Amino acid sequence: MWKKISVIAMTTVMVGTLAACGDDDAKDNNNSNNTQQTTDSGTNSNSNSNTSTTDLNNKKFSMSYTDAVEIFKNKHPETDITSIELSQELGKFVYTIDGVDDSNEFEMKFDADTKAILQDNNEKLDAEDANGKERANEKLDLTGIKTPQEAMTVALKQQAGTVKEWTIERELNQTYFSVQIMNGNQEVEVKLDSKTLEVLSTEQDD
Repeated sequence: MWKKISVIAMTTVMVGTLAACGDDDAKDNNNSNNTQQTTDSGTNSNSNSNTSTTDLNNKKFSMSYTDAVEIFKNKHPETDITSIELSQELGKFVYTIDGVDDSNEFEMKFDADTKAILQDNNEKLDAEDANGKERANEKLDLTGIKTPQEAMTVALKQQAGTVKEWTIERELNQTYFSVQIMNGNQEVEVKLDSKTLEVLSTEQDD
């Protein structure tokens, strides 16, 4: 009789203990899931913050665009520069220098912070652009031009916002600055004469 009572009592205690363990395991699993969700949420938050565009206005870099142009010219001495750009690519600030000779067009990319060469490509020109035709139409006149910072300062007086990128290009025999400005969700391009900084146009991108 007492043996039966003892067995029943021990069985009851064991069942209670197993139930308690089960509750603790469930709590541990819940806590683990909550921690994982919090970590994932934090990772997503950081990832989103890294995609925001940095304002180029008044931003300093280890490498200037003239440094990038000089390296480009040393690497490709027979070329003429046709385009210079500073923009943000995959979290890096990148100078893109385009140039052309009589037979080929070239593109080099530089990390503006580390001065590293990120890319150095070239390809043959089409027949219609070869033999000096493209270089005659696209060659930049960099003599006596203003600085990109001066161009950004004037552009921001024309259109308030955050400078996303700038380029130096040529059109209709005129070398000009193109400054891309973000105003909220609206992107505005301000073009300025490279030597006088006269505002040539202000256009909203669709």
